[in-house]
Amino acid sequence: MMTRTWGALALSLLATTALAAPKDGPPVTADALSAHVKILASDDFQGRKPGTAGEDKAVAYIEGQFKRIGLKPVAGRYTQDVPMTEITSKADGPLTVTANGKTLSYEYFSQMMLWTRQRTTHAEIKDNDVVFVGYGITAPEFGWDDYAGVDVKGKTVLILVNDPGFATGDPTLFGGGAMTWYGRWPYKYEEAARHGAAAALIVHETRAAGYPWGVVANSNGIPKLTLMPEDGGLHSRSAIEGWVQLDVAKEMFAAAGLDYPTLKDSAARRGFKAIPLPLKMSVGITPTERDIISHNVVGMIPGTKRPDEVVMVGAHWDHLGVGPAVNGDTIYNGALDNASGCAGLIEMAKRYTHGAKPDRTLLFISYTAEEQGLLGSEYYAQHPLFAPAKTVAGFNMDGLGVLGPVRDVVLVGGGKSDLEDRLKAWAGAHGKVVNGEPFPERGSYYRSDHFNLAKVGIPVVYAKSGIDSVANGADWGKAKLDEFTRLHYHQPSDEWSPAMDFTGGAADVNMLYDISHDLAFSDAWPKWYGKAEFRAAREQSQAR
Repeated sequence: MMTRTWGALALSLLATTALAAPKDGPPVTADALSAHVKILASDDFQGRKPGTAGEDKAVAYIEGQFKRIGLKPVAGRYTQDVPMTEITSKADGPLTVTANGKTLSYEYFSQMMLWTRQRTTHAEIKDNDVVFVGYGITAPEFGWDDYAGVDVKGKTVLILVNDPGFATGDPTLFGGGAMTWYGRWPYKYEEAARHGAAAALIVHETRAAGYPWGVVANSNGIPKLTLMPEDGGLHSRSAIEGWVQLDVAKEMFAAAGLDYPTLKDSAARRGFKAIPLPLKMSVGITPTERDIISHNVVGMIPGTKRPDEVVMVGAHWDHLGVGPAVNGDTIYNGALDNASGCAGLIEMAKRYTHGAKPDRTLLFISYTAEEQGLLGSEYYAQHPLFAPAKTVAGFNMDGLGVLGPVRDVVLVGGGKSDLEDRLKAWAGAHGKVVNGEPFPERGSYYRSDHFNLAKVGIPVVYAKSGIDSVANGADWGKAKLDEFTRLHYHQPSDEWSPAMDFTGGAADVNMLYDISHDLAFSDAWPKWYGKAEFRAAREQSQAR
């Protein structure tokens, strides 16, 4: 214990000493960030959806900025091609459920959202058996298997959002009140497909999901992009995926003679067994598709001493494009999410180009299709431009601070790697404290691009200015963050305004600059903590 304590102290002192060194170039400013956001989130960019004219403008703008400030191309290019398939798949008609001779009917958009990610001319379930599989989790390390003893092949599974730890608040279950990967919708669809389910429907609950139904409807009411597998998804994905409103689920359970709250409660307890429901479900989807080539935008500063060792800084450029009208507005501009992160990426790169060349290579990457399921970063992780084993660390910017000056730094998904010790050292040296997420149940660690780097073993950190406003306090800041999620997240109202205060955002960028700078000009290698779920991937990649 003493050895570990002194080791952490030594690392802290080392980081503090390194961070006290003179910095290269003037600090990033709020005005510079705002200027980029104003352009990237303008209506001219049409919401920056991949595969549209909005992508062309966004990619051209970021590439142009990289060239202007002096970043070098990677393998002769400032872009990485990301092949994807865009599938437009609205339900052909209502979702119908029959029980005890009674037929229930549910409408697209207002009550359910369905799609297919298969390359097919028609996806359908007809008089399909339905199974309630609780949280739809198979997690041997937690001694949990919601699919044990039940055959769901060719059937429809109904799944609860989030995980049992959130539902019970029991710290011994999964992440307690903090969502784990098992609580996220991509995992649930993947697990259902692994068990052969023909359709997988998640029951929406606002607090458990982390966002209201409007986000589900608007995000999925537009054509969906996917990294199409070799089998066209016919064997690796369920034919139909989607969400249903909470009231819909309650009505279906009642029609089956069952009580939804009772079954939901039992699903969060050890020993839960999946329950076949006396229901038959039918719906069809006739999709159209087109293949596109989208782009990650990349630029680098080559290292002078160890150019094969890489420090990555990333931020996704995409948003939702043009979608369903809200108060007459159809352009989902994505100012905070994530024109702000792109602005930070450009300005951090600019700051680096004003000073000495780093010992290690610095890679700046703006990912495509984050809003479609982290697709650009997933593709990069599968087709890296630099070997993961030689990638020292990664830093992510997704939604910079707009609350003005704050006293705290929020670490998204703590307990992962000793990059967090460096973050805490920086905070201590700058009179700030590091706090956990104000809404840990939303599973933010698993909802942004750094997650795909972590999965291949690269230590990553996602941190940004927090909620404890210098002017207004922490309660005000938490309320403002919650207000953004309820009213503006994935809505056309996420727009640039001259009233946006990017002082906190500038602090975010300068913080990540300081921490990455220490690694870019040293031979240190961050390490995963002993129990981190990504440690094994790192050890395997570096053993090859």
